[in-house]
Formats: sequence, C-alpha cells, structure tokens
Amino acid sequence: MKTSAIIKRIFIGIIVVALAVLITYIFITRNRIKFYDDDSITGNTSGNLLNSGLFCENGGKIYFANPYDDNKLYCMDSDLSNPKKLSDDRVSYINSAEKYIFYTRRNDQIKNDLNAVLSLSTTGLFRINTSGHSNFQLYEDPTQVVCLYGNNVYYQHYDQKKGLELYSIKIDGSEEKKIVSEAVAPYAIHNDRIYYTGWNSDHYIHSIGINASGAKVIYAGNCTNLTIQGDYLYFMNMEQDYSLCRIPFDGSSVETIINQRLATYNISEDGTSVYYQVDDGKNSGLYKLDLYTYNSSLIAEGNYNYLNLTSEYLFFEEYDQSVLYTYNLSTEQMQTLNIEKSK
Repeated sequence: MKTSAIIKRIFIGIIVVALAVLITYIFITRNRIKFYDDDSITGNTSGNLLNSGLFCENGGKIYFANPYDDNKLYCMDSDLSNPKKLSDDRVSYINSAEKYIFYTRRNDQIKNDLNAVLSLSTTGLFRINTSGHSNFQLYEDPTQVVCLYGNNVYYQHYDQKKGLELYSIKIDGSEEKKIVSEAVAPYAIHNDRIYYTGWNSDHYIHSIGINASGAKVIYAGNCTNLTIQGDYLYFMNMEQDYSLCRIPFDGSSVETIINQRLATYNISEDGTSVYYQVDDGKNSGLYKLDLYTYNSSLIAEGNYNYLNLTSEYLFFEEYDQSVLYTYNLSTEQMQTLNIEKSK
C-alpha cells in the first residue's frame, strides 16, 4: 500500500475519533446538571401549585400549559408576546428556576394522539431545559403535585398497594427518599419545612423538615388547600363551609379572611390581594379582596378554575377549560387570551 494512502487513512481515522470525542463532549456538557447555589430556591408560587401549577414565571418568560393544545408545554414573554411550544408533553405543576423546568407529565390524558398512546412512558416527573431541550425523566410512574425547593424536587410517589406518598429526589435524579407516608400535597415549603394538611387520619395542619425529621402539628382543625404567603399559612376551613382563613406559622391564632364558600383561591406575590372563586350557588364568580382594606370586588360572574398568578397577570379558565382569560393586575382589565397551536 502506498504511503500516501496510509497517511490518508490515518488522517480520516483521526478525524472520526476527534468527531466522536467532540460529540461525546457536547452530549455530556448539554446534559450535565448545574446545581443551584441557593438551597432555598423555589420553582413556582404556593398558590399557583394549589391551582395545578399551569403557569410559572422565570427570567422574563412565562412557562405554561396551553389549554388550546391539550395543555402541552409552551412559553411566552412576560408581556404575553411570542408564544411558542417547548414540548409535546401534557404538563401540570410546572416549576422553573434559572435554566430548568420541572413538571408532571400526563400524556395518557391527551385525546386522539397516537404518539402519546405509543410512548413508552406517558406519565412521570420530568426535567427539561428552558430552551425545550434535554428532556430527562426523574420518576416514571403517575404523580401529581410537584414542588421544587433548593436542589430537590418534592413529589407524590405512587405505589400500587400504598397509593400516593410524599417523596423527594435530587434534580439530577439521585437520592430518592420518602418524606411522609400519606398523600401529602407539597404546595407549601418555607425555611426548610414542609407545611401540609393531613389526608388519612386527620385534616390538621402539619409541618415536617425537608429531611423528614421534626414532624409536628401546627393547628388541629379541619383544613384543606393550604398555601403560604408572607408570614401566614392560608387554608380553606371545612368546618366553616370552605371559608378562607389564615394562621401564623406558630399556629397562635386563626383569622377568617373570606367568610364565603370558596372553590379555589390564590394570593398575589406581594401579599396584598386575594383572588378567589365563590362557589355558593348564588354569588358564583371570580372576586378580588384587598388585604389592607378588606374591600372585595367582582372580576367576573360565573364559574372559573385554575387561578394562576404572575407578576403582572392573573390567568384563569372557564370551568371546563374551554376558554383562557387574563386579568391585568395593574389596569384591572380582563380579556380572552387565544394562543394558537404550534407545530
């Protein structure tokens, strides 16, 4: 064989090896997890998670489940412009901080989608980059509520015999562990403690450390739909026909905020306003309560659900999810938000 041919083959071999190394490096770099520097960073507000976490604001973007496209993952600018699809996953309980998005996948609920039916994993807990790349499965079985806190994701782990239990897992998919042996919804985490209402034996307000230690009862009431805002725990009081109450973290005194039957609620990020759906059959509608003056005002008559807040907007839907609305927090103007399907 001629020397030139041998040199040519060696040169080609070097190029192939170099390309293989480069591709491997790019793959590893793109999929390398950067842990958060802030051990108490959160991925969505407590009130949004109570309302299925369908909207989440991060870095000038809003990540959301588009009701006009089977709740698939989309993003848009914080001023509602430039919407685009990030994933074909049907999502809920969206959490986003810095470069990552975490969410619950429920592709088993997508209608008439052959790709969803044929997918090897139609449910689970997933992480994806905010660019829509590097989708990674953290947990494969059905789950519901998901909450990012620090470098851990707290989620409802499913067992065929035990049902749902509260677990945590590192954002890189390591160190999975059980926190509570019941169907705790991790809507509310504050200062390294998880606050929740009991599910099995009682409906008290409990708290437990994020390391599964130091469990205690905060308030022995009949409570549900617990969230955190500012210095208070907010909850719906089932003994008072689902009225809205709040209590300090030490459980020292209970205050009734809204003495009407509610379906759901959310609290603004600055803690000045409560947005709530009245469900009493007479005055059904979406309302706003000023927490300084305690004056309430009607936003819209009717039945609405999934009240999600960002810094500038309240998002909510018709009860059947047929129409998505926005309410501008500054101008107090309400309008329909139409977002076309992206390919």
